[in-house]
Amino acid sequence: MPWKKGQLMSYKHLATNPYLPGWEYVPDGEPHVFGDRVYVFGSHDAPEGTAYCPGDYVCWSAPVDDLGAWTFEGTIWRKADDPQNTALDPYFAPDVCQGADGRFYLYYFYLSRTLGPVFAVSVCDEPAGRYRYLGRVCLPTGEPLTAESGFGIPFDPAVLACEDGGCWLYYGFGAKKRSSRMPASSTEGSFVVRLGADMRTMVEDPKRLAPGFFQAEGTGFEGHAFFEASSIRELDGRYYFVYSSEHGHELCWAIMPTPEGPVTYGGVLVSNGDVGLPGHETEDAAVMDLANNHGGMVRIAGRDYIFYHRHTHGAQHARQGCAEPIEIAPDGSIAQVEITSCGLNGGALPCGRTYAASICCHLMGPDGAVHYAGNLEIAENHPVISQEVDTGCTTSARTYVSSLCDGASVGYKYLSFTGAERTLELEVRGDLNGTLVLRLDVPDGAEAARVEFAAGDGWHTVTAGLVPVESGDHALYLTVEGAGSVDLASFTIL
Repeated sequence: MPWKKGQLMSYKHLATNPYLPGWEYVPDGEPHVFGDRVYVFGSHDAPEGTAYCPGDYVCWSAPVDDLGAWTFEGTIWRKADDPQNTALDPYFAPDVCQGADGRFYLYYFYLSRTLGPVFAVSVCDEPAGRYRYLGRVCLPTGEPLTAESGFGIPFDPAVLACEDGGCWLYYGFGAKKRSSRMPASSTEGSFVVRLGADMRTMVEDPKRLAPGFFQAEGTGFEGHAFFEASSIRELDGRYYFVYSSEHGHELCWAIMPTPEGPVTYGGVLVSNGDVGLPGHETEDAAVMDLANNHGGMVRIAGRDYIFYHRHTHGAQHARQGCAEPIEIAPDGSIAQVEITSCGLNGGALPCGRTYAASICCHLMGPDGAVHYAGNLEIAENHPVISQEVDTGCTTSARTYVSSLCDGASVGYKYLSFTGAERTLELEVRGDLNGTLVLRLDVPDGAEAARVEFAAGDGWHTVTAGLVPVESGDHALYLTVEGAGSVDLASFTIL
């Protein structure tokens, strides 16, 4: 893992994955440091949602020296703020940059029922204020960029400000099959173009960048062709292009000597099911349910991270932001990182505290994980991350892992043990008649505790003795044995 074993976190607040409160659903997160805070701009899903991005854009931020202290900055852009979005179509993955004039520019897109894919930009004097409509992104001729312009499909904007004014815009889509429901341009891969000082008009025609599925054969991108989710960063004089590949669940990186290319494939940064890491080379060995992925790189206080998202509620439409530290080698390469429960914390989570079960980074049913596609129906015995609201107040929602049954497992990486811990506490409910077994380091590792469970009413706490555990960082896995199922709300190691 990227941090050193035994390293102490120095933040005032603990950080976990997801990094925002469990009731918040901000996928497609683009993190940017402005001043002494990191801001995350993304789409806005809903729990148990039936479609992507029904909410208005909101923004969250945290101090660069305390990545567990996230603040809700409020709504920054509403559907009705675009005068052409009369049908209030949902906005998808945005990005933000600070222009040479010091103002902040929010690039967004939506799929209009009358205009098709629409790219537009709004502006604000501060990163997380209320943005004002500026206009649609236009070709050099002044005509709006559309799916019929001949330069790919306007989809998932990413922007990089130019010091001398204007910015670089990245976008595109690389569908793996042609469909009458999508424009022909949806198979053409990614594009890059420079916008002028007005931040919305192209100074020349867009250029092709990373190839999509139909263009990748024989290139370094073959097998990991560009699909969607363009993201761009400049670090140490190199330009990193991050994107979601043809597999959907993975974010890949490519590298460029200039903002407009040429682009060279690098590798996988993260998979939201750890596919590609040793022991998990295929999707059948995923450690969590797989579906689309989107995020970006950021350097915060001298440390580099990749932001991405995961899926909850047994659906594709309730996504939450997560993040992991990455290491950039002297030659500019980046190795794939594992997903963890620690994320931005800078080290393992200390024992002696109660953690929400929903910070899991391993969740598998009796038949493993699933890859969401189309109208996939989740089996009743397949565990998912859920939430319930008892008082009608969203921010009081309890998040939990539901439907853990015989053969299912839930896991956490990593917790820091002192060697003095002797008790496991679990907040549970359900009709399970059986046992929850705690194992360390690997899912079939050494048994550390057994919790006998009998069906009961409502949430309650069960405890068990813990065998002595060697001091240091350990992964925890709970597996279920018996008839019925159990929901898990929290766990504590004391």
